[in-house]
Amino acid sequence: MSTTIRVSEQTRDRFAKLADETGRPMTQLLDEAADALERRVFFDRFSVRYEALRADPAAWDEIEAERASESGALRDRSS
Repeated sequence: MSTTIRVSEQTRDRFAKLADETGRPMTQLLDEAADALERRVFFDRFSVRYEALRADPAAWDEIEAERASESGALRDRSS
């Protein structure tokens, strides 16, 4: 299923040029752009929350304690 979206002429031209350069349809490029933006938003939010944890000494101590208690869980026992 497809639908029509309104974009500026400049944006349409940019996607048309990218489509020509990559040999991929504009719809695929739009899907890829949306995926990339979703990832960026996710990691931007993740970074903000991570910094908030680091700024809270009690919360950060809890994180560090959890890391320390789990540090041996993934050791390689093959040797």
